[in-house]
Amino acid sequence: MAEESFESLNSLTPIASFVHICLGIMALFLVNRAKEKLWNERLAGYIISWILIFLGLQYMFVSLIEYKVVTRTTGVYNNYGGEIFYTFLTYGQRSFECGYTIGVGILPLIYPFPIIQRKSVVRILGIMVLILGMVMIPFDIFTEFAYRNVRNIPSFLGYVIWTPIYLRFLFGEMIYGESKARNISSVAAMLLLAAYGKFYMFWLMCLSGLCNVFRGRFMVEDFVEQTKISGTAEVISEALMAVTFLAIFLGEMWRAFRKGASGLTYITGVIFSLGILWYLLSLVYMDNITSCVESACELLSVAWINWYVMTFQIALYLGVPLLFMFVMLNYNLVDTETGSGSVIGRTTVLLLLLVTSSTIIELIQLILPVPEMITSAVFAGAVVAFIGWEEKIMKQLISKSKNIAESISEISPIPDYKISEGEFRFFSFSMLMLGLYAFTISFLFEAMGIHQ
Repeated sequence: MAEESFESLNSLTPIASFVHICLGIMALFLVNRAKEKLWNERLAGYIISWILIFLGLQYMFVSLIEYKVVTRTTGVYNNYGGEIFYTFLTYGQRSFECGYTIGVGILPLIYPFPIIQRKSVVRILGIMVLILGMVMIPFDIFTEFAYRNVRNIPSFLGYVIWTPIYLRFLFGEMIYGESKARNISSVAAMLLLAAYGKFYMFWLMCLSGLCNVFRGRFMVEDFVEQTKISGTAEVISEALMAVTFLAIFLGEMWRAFRKGASGLTYITGVIFSLGILWYLLSLVYMDNITSCVESACELLSVAWINWYVMTFQIALYLGVPLLFMFVMLNYNLVDTETGSGSVIGRTTVLLLLLVTSSTIIELIQLILPVPEMITSAVFAGAVVAFIGWEEKIMKQLISKSKNIAESISEISPIPDYKISEGEFRFFSFSMLMLGLYAFTISFLFEAMGIHQ
């Protein structure tokens, strides 16, 4: 029973890989049609699209790894043994993780408020992507991923930039009565949740120091020991995570008290509750968790694994694409109103609905002994029910979409640079080259047997 539970840890990964890649490609088509959008909105659309594609390719490598080996004690990433660790599969997974980190690192620089305000910003970011990729990917592989938390430092920019933007426009709405400030604070909070929401559920564990217990276990289980500077970077990321989540949660509670609850209020409330439950569950299974440090590693309990799948993996594989696509559709980053854009938009919404239903069915099968025939019938019914809903949802999203550029311009005007189509193609080509470089480097390093 325990082994089956561990093998089910990554049962959602193949679905997540397919969904992220499909959504990213469809988003690229929608962004490419949105030629009338402001330059920073259109560039943000390209970045989010490539973030989804890189995540999908990363999960594809994880799926292939999990196909070859039985998942071990922690389930993902850490310790597969030398026969898998030093191969094209692990190199590829880590390389596309670098691509995702680069995407999350440059997105806060231009959206929702452009920090870099230069006419050449698209070329600057395209060159930055290539330089970071050329350095980060081989460095990560050469050092056997012993600096992986240092590699993640570019992604900290989201904490540092989006949180002050959220607070600035939250205060603008609540104290100074700025009418459209809510649009900006809400999109900043949504981006924080999309990029880091999967970690926010551990906020209380990090504040209380309980994360150190898990870090000790992972240090024992890890195939390659992390360096001290990597451990320091991990501690900094945990502190930033806990502080930024509490800033959003307290801000939304304040706003709910004064102006009523919103969708963000409920999302942050659920994450806050999950943080408390995660803390209590960790206390219950403390002996099991600390076994690696105190004696010999014991398998984590089935109940702990099921809870991990139901919370963290759902947030990771389902919450991330849902939130990123919601930002693109609800905050007017793409063209979904005319021609093929409308068809692609409706297809995107339908795909999200179907994936949500299939993920819920997967969870039901994980927890309850429900026959596959019944779950297949339920899924078929969901498909029939969702056909037609996608048009209503699209119309609602379009009718309630918010123009962030106009909202910001009322407070601090954004320069209206006329950026050519060639520059946007250059940026997208840079991201494509990053992906091809990740594939090539991973293949060459395995062929050369660099760690053998």
